[in-house]
Amino acid sequence: MNVVVRSLWNPIVAKEYRSRMRTWRSPTAMTVYIVLLGGLGWAVFAAMSRGGVFGAFGTGTNYGQWLFTFLMLFQVVLLAFITPALTAGAISGERERQTIDLLFVTPLPPFSIIWGKLLSSMSFVVVLLTLSVPIFSLVFLFGGIELDQMLYGFLVTGVTALTLGLMGIAFSSLFRRTLVATVAAYGAAFVLTVGSPAYGLLFPVQANPLSTTMPAPPAVTLISPLLPLLVIASNQPLGSYGVSYSSNSIDVLKGGPGPCVSTPDGGTACSGSGAYTVATAQSGTRLPDGLFKGWQYWQASVVMQLMICAAALALSAFVLPPVRRYRWPNPWRRRAASVKV
Repeated sequence: MNVVVRSLWNPIVAKEYRSRMRTWRSPTAMTVYIVLLGGLGWAVFAAMSRGGVFGAFGTGTNYGQWLFTFLMLFQVVLLAFITPALTAGAISGERERQTIDLLFVTPLPPFSIIWGKLLSSMSFVVVLLTLSVPIFSLVFLFGGIELDQMLYGFLVTGVTALTLGLMGIAFSSLFRRTLVATVAAYGAAFVLTVGSPAYGLLFPVQANPLSTTMPAPPAVTLISPLLPLLVIASNQPLGSYGVSYSSNSIDVLKGGPGPCVSTPDGGTACSGSGAYTVATAQSGTRLPDGLFKGWQYWQASVVMQLMICAAALALSAFVLPPVRRYRWPNPWRRRAASVKV
């Protein structure tokens, strides 16, 4: 057995697969997941076709676009509830059952133990994403969504699930109780999905009224999958999200105070009473400036989430072993030993 097969299929993965799929919980979770996702899609389409309040969201030409948006966002919300529950008790549950010592006496290194727990949990998430593909394929019947948008959306969703899973593994390795690890994992999932977009609303970037382009939102907001999914679904920039104008930003050159109005491309145009007009608009779906200038929203989000994954994996591998190979030198211990002699 070569190294790749041994790393992807170790005894922990085989044991978790058998114990997870032989119970009634996994088929029930799959059924509930598909019913909820399909029910939301049917409810959104029915509401848009009847008109009324939801009729403003979609017409006959953009049913597919809005349906894809609601399905993607709802799928992320479902995975934010499911993934931490799968991984938060992976290591702490072994400690509570007093079986963690059996894993330490095996030839498996700590990284293989963490990888086996992660792979067994993430494989169930992959099954859920695969089961949702037929529901998302109905979007193509209405048009407005291309295949690359669908692929980018599933890529962002999969990386988000991986990030939530690794954060759950990290908290499960750090805390000894499953309850504490679960609460911390759900708190981190809330910060990742909702907290980072809220940061853009509470602490927006100050825009320069004399600039010809609208600045990008704060980089921390791109960690959330919600913003990239909205950009992917609409194929439009986020407009003035995460950007604010100061009280004197409407004073444009010699024009003096004047109104600021929204432009069709999602930007803001401020004009004075004189002959000068300055428009700040964000064009395209690429970030106009900042740390990820010229990148797509989803590209920046994937890179930042993968950085979080690497940090969570390193933390898990460091805190899991009961005996540290590398210890910080303790000068007080040496001094006590010398005094005793």
